Amino acid sequence: MEFVYTVWFRDTSLSPDDQDFEWPACIVIEADSLADSTEWGDHLSRRFAADRPNERIVRSESEVIESYADLDLTSAPRIKYGQEASDVELGW
Repeated sequence: MEFVYTVWFRDTSLSPDDQDFEWPACIVIEADSLADSTEWGDHLSRRFAADRPNERIVRSESEVIESYADLDLTSAPRIKYGQEASDVELGW
């Protein structure tokens, strides 16, 4: 099954008035369950934030891809559960 994982980051080095102070990132994760998708997305998000001392995770969520049927997700990064995708692959 495919899920859309979204995480919101906050760059604490920026002013709250800056448009990049908080920003979302979305990836499509192939996983056995919604919980697995969220778990793996959170793992990758924590890795990203750990490498950048000013980035904080605000929140995250996963939804079934069918919820996005009216959107074109062909350009969204796609990974499988357990895949240690690089930040470049994820577009972060």
